[in-house]
Amino acid sequence: MKLEKFISFFDKKLSDHLCGICSYTPFREIISYTPLVGGKRLRPYLIWELSRLTSFGSDRALKTGIAVELFHSGSLIHDDLPPIDNDDFRRGKPSNHSIFGEARAILAGDYLMLYPSKVISSLDLDHRYKERLMNLWSDVSLQVVEGEFADVTPSERTEELLSFIRRGKTASLFGFCFAAPFCVDDGSKFSEMFELGVDFGEIFQMMDDIKDATSTLQELGKTPGKDLSQDKLTLLSFRSVEQAEAMVEKRFYAFCEKITEYRDLAGELEDIFRLIARR
Repeated sequence: MKLEKFISFFDKKLSDHLCGICSYTPFREIISYTPLVGGKRLRPYLIWELSRLTSFGSDRALKTGIAVELFHSGSLIHDDLPPIDNDDFRRGKPSNHSIFGEARAILAGDYLMLYPSKVISSLDLDHRYKERLMNLWSDVSLQVVEGEFADVTPSERTEELLSFIRRGKTASLFGFCFAAPFCVDDGSKFSEMFELGVDFGEIFQMMDDIKDATSTLQELGKTPGKDLSQDKLTLLSFRSVEQAEAMVEKRFYAFCEKITEYRDLAGELEDIFRLIARR
């Protein structure tokens, strides 16, 4: 399934799921706002497509994709808060706190980052596979927070720390998406796919660093130039835009060589890469 078709399919399933996510209706509105204002849906798409290559199954893939997307949305709510990135826009719409206020946005972000454990732990899986998946989820969710902390309060301005930030706040979650469908594999594929996903996630974050400096508000969906204005540690702290673009493209095609056995997915990811790179 192409990403464009998947988005419309997934958005309906996500909306249905959010209808029952919280027993307190006023809070449900705030929780649901950010997940439903749009997004690339790339993380759940990867889980969905890779699940076709294992016995993980479409139902588990969909639920896991919803869990990941909700966690990601919660992290974005926190990112946009005034003490962190201080952005009034997300995905081209007003950010959560700019509509509902900071206190409610913080709690919505908390809920969305905690709730996915409930979804993943409820999957109909053999206990061995569920334990493997839950252990990875616990590790990854903590790595995201660690990476975000290092991003906000860097202890030094080195490429080594930048790599740590990139792996934690972005790439580890992509690693989970690549690995999740392979939790039912008794071989080494689970860990191998995690590292492949981390590789892709690092490339994705590097592209995001470039876009922050080169895109408009309309293209980016959030305020551009934030990294520079806040003196964030990014790829462009060490490379020019031209050097960074060449570096990312080279690394992406090296990544594609690693996934040649997944020919359809590789082709779709190349299309997505080209689309994002043009923005």
